[in-house]
Amino acid sequence: MKAIVYKSQTGFTERYAKLLSEKTGVPAYPLKQAGKYLRKNDDIFYMGWLMAGRTSGLDTVVEKYTVRGVAIVGMSPGGNGGLWDVACKNGGYSDGGAPVFYLRGGYAPDKLKGLHRLLMKPMANSVVQEIRDKGPKATESELEMMNLFLHGGDCFDEAQLEPIVRWFQTGLHDGRVRIMPNATL
Repeated sequence: MKAIVYKSQTGFTERYAKLLSEKTGVPAYPLKQAGKYLRKNDDIFYMGWLMAGRTSGLDTVVEKYTVRGVAIVGMSPGGNGGLWDVACKNGGYSDGGAPVFYLRGGYAPDKLKGLHRLLMKPMANSVVQEIRDKGPKATESELEMMNLFLHGGDCFDEAQLEPIVRWFQTGLHDGRVRIMPNATL
């Protein structure tokens, strides 16, 4: 594996990428700087944050590099998003056999910028209201999500990286993300 490439909005993905780099010895580069160090079609592991069901930056890296594995960073306890849905249907792998991992990051509304800040506020309000409307039928997971949307929170957990570290150390690295798996199937 030539590098870990990542795109981070509020810092959770960056923290995971840097820690994964320390644990594996594979350099980590932000997507905007990766081109300085990598050539077209180099083998990479990609880490991107989840926004509206899409893995941010994935479309860009699939066009430039050979993506051998992906970690999606989101705030949901159980994972979600288009690529995650594909992986769940394929036993944890993308369409081309690349492993897909989900890491829980958190929610830091104060760190959101521009359009993302504008988009998240009404979405957060909508999710909170939907959960409140459930009343006592709301699950513990939903209440936790509501609390994150209301107050922000950090769900970063180093232990979540262990399956990825094992894959780096022992896994086959011949799978590849081939299609644009951002749309929900």
